[in-house]
Amino acid sequence: MNKEEYLIKAFKEIREKNLTVPFELVPGSTVTDVENYIIALGKSYFSTKSPIDKMFYDKIEELRKFEQ
Repeated sequence: MNKEEYLIKAFKEIREKNLTVPFELVPGSTVTDVENYIIALGKSYFSTKSPIDKMFYDKIEELRKFEQ
């Protein structure tokens, strides 16, 4: 799966969660707008190369696994 396919799948799953904002994803990181947050993560992940893209991938995965 390439980055674009991954982002489409991951963001679909995140949007389906209908997360209520604000929420703290990790200590010290409060998400106040899910859509803007995932768009920013996606643009950053899509435009970077290893090893930095791993950081954005990890952030997306944290959000995919997040439960309220």
